[in-house]
Amino acid sequence: GGWAHYVGQEKVRPIAGFSQVAFGLDWTRPPRHQASTSYWYMNTCQWRYEAFDAGVFGSPLGRGAFEGMHLADCVAQAARMGWMPQYPSLNRNPLDIADDAAQAGMDVGSFIVQELREGRIDFAVNDPDAPENQPRVLDVWRANLIGGSAKGHEYFLQHLLGVPTSAVRNEETPVENRPENVRWHDEAPTGKLDLLLTLDFRMNGTTLHSDIVLPAATWYEKHDISSTDMHPFVHPFNPAIASPWEARSDWESFKSLADEFSRLAEKHLGTRSDVVMAPLQHDTADELAQPMGHVKDWLNGECDPIPGVTMPRFVAVERDFTKVGERMVSLGPLVDKLGETWKGVTWMPDLEVDELRHLNGVVAEGAGAGRPSMLWADQVCEAILALSGTTNGRLAVQGFETLGVRVGKDLAHISADRSEERITFQSIQTEPRKVIASAEWSGLEGRERRYSPFTSMVEYDIPWRTLTGRQQFYVDHEWMLEYGEGLATYRPPVNLMRHIDDPQLHEEGRPEVVLRYLTPHSKWSIH
Repeated sequence: GGWAHYVGQEKVRPIAGFSQVAFGLDWTRPPRHQASTSYWYMNTCQWRYEAFDAGVFGSPLGRGAFEGMHLADCVAQAARMGWMPQYPSLNRNPLDIADDAAQAGMDVGSFIVQELREGRIDFAVNDPDAPENQPRVLDVWRANLIGGSAKGHEYFLQHLLGVPTSAVRNEETPVENRPENVRWHDEAPTGKLDLLLTLDFRMNGTTLHSDIVLPAATWYEKHDISSTDMHPFVHPFNPAIASPWEARSDWESFKSLADEFSRLAEKHLGTRSDVVMAPLQHDTADELAQPMGHVKDWLNGECDPIPGVTMPRFVAVERDFTKVGERMVSLGPLVDKLGETWKGVTWMPDLEVDELRHLNGVVAEGAGAGRPSMLWADQVCEAILALSGTTNGRLAVQGFETLGVRVGKDLAHISADRSEERITFQSIQTEPRKVIASAEWSGLEGRERRYSPFTSMVEYDIPWRTLTGRQQFYVDHEWMLEYGEGLATYRPPVNLMRHIDDPQLHEEGRPEVVLRYLTPHSKWSIH
């Protein structure tokens, strides 16, 4: 408890190694990442109840580009231009799209552009309430999903879960203010999900509404790693007792799910090509997609639809669905073949992979034969720590060397005094260890120095992660300028009451006070 563990991980210090394991980057790339705000906004039908348009908060100095524009149309435009991810991506199965592209003798990007132009494929965000675009199965791992009023609790109940109550009391958007590009269904769907599975040890709002709840081990019944922004240490969790009755650790539960999925895949999926719609990335040349900040939408004929430039990338990824379970418990080959890239910096952990073979042992057979084992949770922790510059001095130095070559400066000395240091899971079980300064973070820290952001830029003249490489206070982008956010200026709190409702008078003529309880956490439970 306390500083050794915070309920929400505010800072995953060994982020590089964590990403390899959590997102499966050691076996396939790119992953699917989703911004949850836009996902739930569209898939819980919250967009159907907007009382005002996107222009309400526009600057009086703007051109009025958002006047009359529905917020759902803004989400759809951002997705089709590749500014952010939005899943499901297209209104057809991505496995079938890959098959059709191969049959047509085309790469998936060119094929999808052709099908979009012919109207045979569309972005799913343009019709989120269509049956083929609705989420059907949702797995929740220890999250305050149902019950957080700031997320739109009532919309989840009605449209995602189909709870038989009139949870949503708002009026739907009137006809004249509805979206132009996002399709409106006269009757909003209720109960989009077919299955809600939750892995948690708390009886919160999510578990109460779940079809299946998997009993989970608590913090003191498993091996795990913890870090936070409140102190510079990386902490272990060690089981004080065995998990009671049917409870399992997170890793054991994930393994069982992966094995069962692989068993079913032998009959239903096999090996298929999958199409991943990947958004344009920061810390890459993708940030130049809007020259001079001009927004040109290919849907309106203002430019050509070019994957990776004016729209998302479409990447074909081969997946052997029958090997998901076997791959999960072994460290895949892409780690030492392609290396690890984080915020534009790449390093090669080839020596670390060999060390993990000796430390964890190797997988004897199957898809991961000869690879380091991650069968047990403590082995996973060792892999995460070995592959992160913040917990591995050699990789920290290598990361700064790589960054130094790119920016034309000698930076390796930043972490040189800890180049031989290796924070292992076994070592933090003895005592927590202070992390190492690493190139994926903008701040510097050490044995006697606490983290502060941007100190590496200030002290070593490393270019800032902006388009100019300098501290950038002006954002030359049409959308930002339209909202008056081109410069960092004072903005008073939004007066939502004038957009939502006016204060009412009580029957006896006294004014009423409306209290709005807003929290991103669980509304009726401990946190």
